[in-house]
Amino acid sequence: MTAVISELDVALRGERAVDWLQSRGLQLVTADGEVKIFADLATSPTIVIGRIWVTPMVVQIKPRPQDDNGLVFLSFAMRGTTRLNGQNESEGSAPSPFYVHESAEPMRVESTDASTRLLFGIRRSKIKAVLGNDLNYTGPRTPNAHLRKVLTSAAMASLDGSIDEDNPGFPAWRTAIENLVIAVLRSSIRESTVAGPSKTLLMRAHQLIAEQAHDANFSVVDLGQQLGISQSHLHRVFRETGTTPARLLRETRLALAEDFLGTGDPTVQDLKAAAAYSGFRNLRMFRRASADESGQAEAQAGAAAAETPSESPSENTAENTSENASGSALV
Repeated sequence: MTAVISELDVALRGERAVDWLQSRGLQLVTADGEVKIFADLATSPTIVIGRIWVTPMVVQIKPRPQDDNGLVFLSFAMRGTTRLNGQNESEGSAPSPFYVHESAEPMRVESTDASTRLLFGIRRSKIKAVLGNDLNYTGPRTPNAHLRKVLTSAAMASLDGSIDEDNPGFPAWRTAIENLVIAVLRSSIRESTVAGPSKTLLMRAHQLIAEQAHDANFSVVDLGQQLGISQSHLHRVFRETGTTPARLLRETRLALAEDFLGTGDPTVQDLKAAAAYSGFRNLRMFRRASADESGQAEAQAGAAAAETPSESPSENTAENTSENASGSALV
């Protein structure tokens, strides 16, 4: 059985940092100044979890064969700005959204300033069991803010401790992380039936919301005016994605508030400051939105846990002994 390889408190610079990247499947293209990396990372063929801080750089990820025992990676930008350039698409990742990468896809990742991200790699078979085969949706991925907070808190706590595959609790821990990742992914999915001019409008709407959600005066009415379309047209575009512009605006503001608050127990003053920072007019509106979203988060997390099939010992052994190289990639 291949054990988890834990690398905690990694602090590298210069050639040592470049070599470390290359050993994990990333080729440095350019760097703005000396390359520096700080990381906590745990990798195995069945799960990857890590937090990584890097200086501004561009790296290329080469595609590699992938099957259902391989890993799907989710990368959450926590601080700074990261841009993902893939096949005919470019996604800007602010603190609230995240992007998904499969090892079979060529990928170029650009960090335009010093940035921190959380990384999760979970088995493709686990995602397929809940979400089916449609993992290739390329629209903006803004997760439920509460699910995102729970997942990031679980990751931080895990990386502050010890991840040991020989520990009897390891399978339960891995399943819990997988269920959270799947719930976050599920909460972000919008149906990919939008095409043509409507798709362009939808992408522009997501961008405008991401840029202006922090402004309490920005509303769905303003969004329609800036897009140059009527409110009925705007809602028709969003209806095809299974959500509404008002809900996306609320989710984005909640994600901004969660990032502002971080972990720990906030005071009333902290909550008021988070509400103002994230575009809520007052604390009451922030709390109401938070309560509504929390209920949806619990429902989605419960659904993901219920739909994830249990493993038989033989399946678990087969996946653990797989020599799939995707477990060593960083993104």
